Amino acid sequence: MALLGLLLAAGCAAAAETEKAYAQADVTFNQEMITHHQQTIQLAEAASGRAGSAYVRELAGKLIPEERADIAMMESWLRSWNETVPVRQAAGSAADLPEGDGFDRAWLTALSEHLHHGVMMAETVRESGRHGPTLELAEKIIKVQNGELKEIGERLT
Repeated sequence: MALLGLLLAAGCAAAAETEKAYAQADVTFNQEMITHHQQTIQLAEAASGRAGSAYVRELAGKLIPEERADIAMMESWLRSWNETVPVRQAAGSAADLPEGDGFDRAWLTALSEHLHHGVMMAETVRESGRHGPTLELAEKIIKVQNGELKEIGERLT
């Protein structure tokens, strides 16, 4: 009987060691958020030389390094899990934004919709993800992007 107890305990320990510290929801979120962040960078890069207001220039300038840092982190997680890392997309996220005076308003509107989608993605992984750092990133995204959405909303009204 003692031998059976030891074998069961050893089997449970081995199963616990092989259990992943992440779920498919974490993989999907990181893959999709990398693409989402790449699109944010494309939007931010479009503001370079086209933005009329200091607010848009500063926000765009702040977004690029933040999103790149997140992408590097998410790519490292995916690689450590032997999962596919999305390739960089061709430019195009801001191709339909107007030139001149209407640019800032159109850019802020497009960014607002884009950030709202990112918050929704982060809220989804909170429900089914298991990877602690991914869940921490999702919480950060929710907090930061909701703050940005509030500021943008105030400027658009």
